[in-house]
Amino acid sequence: MPHKRANYFAGFAIALALIATIHPTRAQDSIFDNKQIVPFVPSPQEVVDKMIELAGVKAGDVVYDLGSGDGRIVIAAAKRGAHATGFEIDGDLVRKSEENIRAAGVQDRAHIKQQDILTVDLSPASVLTMYLLPDVNLKLRPNILSQLKPGSRVVSHSFNMGDWEPDRTERVNGRIIHLWTVPAKKP
Repeated sequence: MPHKRANYFAGFAIALALIATIHPTRAQDSIFDNKQIVPFVPSPQEVVDKMIELAGVKAGDVVYDLGSGDGRIVIAAAKRGAHATGFEIDGDLVRKSEENIRAAGVQDRAHIKQQDILTVDLSPASVLTMYLLPDVNLKLRPNILSQLKPGSRVVSHSFNMGDWEPDRTERVNGRIIHLWTVPAKKP
């Protein structure tokens, strides 16, 4: 019984630590109040690098990162020569992303827009990246399949797309990364 109690307390401590990492939406972003649908939990850099590699990001690609947080995926894509745009609803994170983009020296190829990710026109993107929640991925799936051109690549850190099977799944330090290629015929 003491073993079960220790497991309970360890689980509780982990849950508290995860809650502490959530970055709340700020009141100053009035038009976006109560619109945050995913907490800010950054992907580790090695995961970002693998996402960019798995998608085959190169010069000429248009990369959209949904829920772009501090801009790390946008910056990594821009460093590969792609034109990258992040979509983030949290004004503080938008400002932090813009600072990070300037510090990385990629402001000619990297941009952040403060926008609800569910309203983004995805059609210009050749690569779509995201680290969202399963229900959000499923909400986005119809837009992904109807707006992205066949051959566009979609990469998700951790979460899948329901019954749309990924073309490839990789692991980096215990984290899962899925890759899909938008088919000519939608599943």
